[in-house]
Amino acid sequence: MRLAILADIHGNIPALEAALSEIERDAVDGILVAGDMVAGPNSVEVLQRLRELDVWMIRGNNENYLLRFASGDAPDWWHTARQWAFMRWNYQQMDADSLAFLRDLPEQRTLAFDGVDPIRVVHGSPRSVSELVYPDQDMSRLETALEMVSEPVLIFGHTHLPWQRRLDGRLALNPGSVCGTFNGQTGGSYAILTWDGARWDAELRELHYDLSLIRQAFKGTGLLAASGPIGECWLHDLEHGVNTLPRFVDFAYEQAAQAGHADLPYVPDEIWDAAYELFKSKMANDNIAE
Repeated sequence: MRLAILADIHGNIPALEAALSEIERDAVDGILVAGDMVAGPNSVEVLQRLRELDVWMIRGNNENYLLRFASGDAPDWWHTARQWAFMRWNYQQMDADSLAFLRDLPEQRTLAFDGVDPIRVVHGSPRSVSELVYPDQDMSRLETALEMVSEPVLIFGHTHLPWQRRLDGRLALNPGSVCGTFNGQTGGSYAILTWDGARWDAELRELHYDLSLIRQAFKGTGLLAASGPIGECWLHDLEHGVNTLPRFVDFAYEQAAQAGHADLPYVPDEIWDAAYELFKSKMANDNIAE
């Protein structure tokens, strides 16, 4: 039995189609997606494509953001602040059927097939869709995650970094991200999971796609113009294989705190935009944008 393991597609149709083209040649028995199918220029189209293929999916943090908008549970500032323009635009593109489909997805699930070991799939961790698990930085988080589940295989997403570890005979795996792995190389990644008769073995694969197509999608759909700094920073990171977006957000909050807004849960618009201009200069000086 062979399964394709995808994660973090983020509304990126060119990357998804490149992955599916490769997977089709492998004649896998199924496809599993570890969350964050949405949040990009073509989120609805990505969902439709995956639903056509009847793949197994779970919700990630970005699916939950859209559902909070839909349920009326989103904070007021999500509807107004420039900081949330990227996700607000994504929500505005969603149709009722897609939202209903996302609402019915679990945040984690177990796949069990006859004659093979069961597989648990999460997005961040078994504890939270937003938890970051980096075994190279903190093995204890991975060990804690494995202690929380009984399945011999635990699949993660969220961090966009591909890795696999075997601990006490159990396999932990992150396929990376279909849209971008942020490990210094452009392009994405995915994994193939194969049952060898006694255990699951994972093969991590690099994915290459035409990056000019995703820039066209960001511009052609209106996402780049509507989303401001988040959209610009996200596109920059995809095109350079880096992950500067969290650093920008942290920097913007630092600027807000210095301006006397440490008590706010968001960054005021004028500080948000000014912080991005300063951050771009800092990136250029540090050669991050090269």
